[in-house]
Amino acid sequence: MKKFVFRNGIYTVLRPLYYLCKVFGLAPYSYVADRRNKRATADYGYWNYIFTVIWLTVFTVGFPVQILALKSTDFNRDTLFIAFKIYMISSYTSSIVVVVWVSVIKRRKFLEILENVSEVDNKIRYTHQEETSMNRKMMFNVISQIILLTVIQCSLTTYIIYIMASEPYYIIIIQTMIGVPDFCNALILFKFVTLVSIVKQRYSHLNKRLNNWISGAVSLNKANVRCRQFDRTVDQVNITRVFVSSVGNIEGTLKKTDIHWLRQIYSELYDITCLINDTYGIPVLATTCWMLTVVVFSLYEALINSEMWGISDVLYAITYSIFFFKVTLICHTATNEARSSSILVQKLLLEGNCRNENIEELKMFSLQLQVMTNEYTASGFFSLNLRLCASVVSAIVSYIVIMVQIK
Repeated sequence: MKKFVFRNGIYTVLRPLYYLCKVFGLAPYSYVADRRNKRATADYGYWNYIFTVIWLTVFTVGFPVQILALKSTDFNRDTLFIAFKIYMISSYTSSIVVVVWVSVIKRRKFLEILENVSEVDNKIRYTHQEETSMNRKMMFNVISQIILLTVIQCSLTTYIIYIMASEPYYIIIIQTMIGVPDFCNALILFKFVTLVSIVKQRYSHLNKRLNNWISGAVSLNKANVRCRQFDRTVDQVNITRVFVSSVGNIEGTLKKTDIHWLRQIYSELYDITCLINDTYGIPVLATTCWMLTVVVFSLYEALINSEMWGISDVLYAITYSIFFFKVTLICHTATNEARSSSILVQKLLLEGNCRNENIEELKMFSLQLQVMTNEYTASGFFSLNLRLCASVVSAIVSYIVIMVQIK
């Protein structure tokens, strides 16, 4: 039993996602929030592994059943049979890897990430308006994406049942179970993307503070320039006056302790990024390969069996193509948000309105940002960014062209 302090309502924001992950065995723990004390009590008891064991058994048993069921299915081409077989293998294999890795091997890491984020929030000291706005945006994104993912999956399942209404019941059940591991894989990616978005929000908020310091330094420079011009016209003597700014200046708000405080927060955010990569690197690698096979098989089947499965296959391919693009886009923008901090620190140094001790601290801050590069990867095999998206698109087109030419 362990207690976590959530200052900014992380529990409330992630509660819908937590319940959905709980049903699919991706959250082998339980935690209940106390709104008065703003605490959440986590429990790792054996009863929390019930859904994990159930779904792991379903995926393990369903994998060979689906492979054996392929022999009784009529395929127009051998390449279509091979493509569908590879798709089934990748789907069930990735779902088993996801459940074992997230719910068994790294079962404590998710709450550890939330605990670290909560500690960062306690140091940032949001205003009430900033906290409310940030939580509302994240809550809207979580709920809307859960609804969208559920509606699409239910619609595809309903369409499959409608197409195969004349088939025996066991075949319909087998066909509808194909979408279950796909939903599990998509859910873990959605969980990963949500954590990346949370870290991105913190970087964005800190970068706004750096921008405010830069704006204060710029206004101070302009005021000093006007002062020097005025002094030249009156006394013909160069006198530099000190103007006190509410944002940061030589003697004002910007101090060495403020910069050191920022360095500590950025260091903790870097540790959170590393923890996210360590927790979800293997699942992201497995689900990325799965999404590639989903799109390739769906587009190829839509070209071959357009009369029967064309609509569902095209919709399936478009859905997971957009989902893959969203994963890479969010990771790309989150990485750029963290990298932009180094540029802002350099701009603050160029203003030249800081004490020597502040300049030294800013230089150390700049060096720290260069060393602590924030990047999201699939267990180190490749970086999650828009370059990866472009490479995957070219690979999908190449595979489709090759498969269409093979008879």
